[in-house]
Amino acid sequence: MDGRPHNGVNLLIKNVCLFFAFLWPEYLSAAPAPTLNQLPPIIPLHQELTAVNYFREGQQTGCGLRATGEAEENVWLNVLISVFMKETGFTFGIFKVSAKRVMMKNGAPLIQNGRIIYSSIGKIHKAWLTTQSGEQPELYKNGEMQHIDGYMASIKFVSAMDLLAAIPRASFKVGLIQKEGDAGEIYEFDERIEPREANKLLTCMKNLRNTIDEYRNGKRS
Repeated sequence: MDGRPHNGVNLLIKNVCLFFAFLWPEYLSAAPAPTLNQLPPIIPLHQELTAVNYFREGQQTGCGLRATGEAEENVWLNVLISVFMKETGFTFGIFKVSAKRVMMKNGAPLIQNGRIIYSSIGKIHKAWLTTQSGEQPELYKNGEMQHIDGYMASIKFVSAMDLLAAIPRASFKVGLIQKEGDAGEIYEFDERIEPREANKLLTCMKNLRNTIDEYRNGKRS
């Protein structure tokens, strides 16, 4: 795969983004790109973009996109952007980055029950994400949270929606700093979402829109 969508995928992704713009026009906003250091980006292997669904009592309460890829030194990256609606009706987003290292023995991955064994690289002091068009997570004040195996931050719903619309269409970069003061590393994801996963995301967003509408209509009645 050359990292560029064929016409059918292009049309599907365009429809997904038009759907976002139609349903959430008040949430689409431009975000300034962060100042990047000059480290050359690492291109992960075996990249994959998958849609994520969240439910509560059978009702759609969240949607997301997960990007995974294999980096240097047997590191497996996991990047997640999600949007949620709480029981209170509050909407927000989550930006999470974690990384695991393949456990090796005698130059080969350790296998247990037919699956490769991973170990966490530990906490990540800081992480950032920016798309080719400049969207980036807009954190809530004090939104960064301690996470045992990576980095997680609560972000504004508007920002998460911008990212969910932008990530399927173009490349994006993720930066990681494991310890304060370190130079960190930059990883570039340049693959595109598959039509099946784009359809899953579209269906999820429709269902979430219905959940939000039902909550708002219930509050008005």
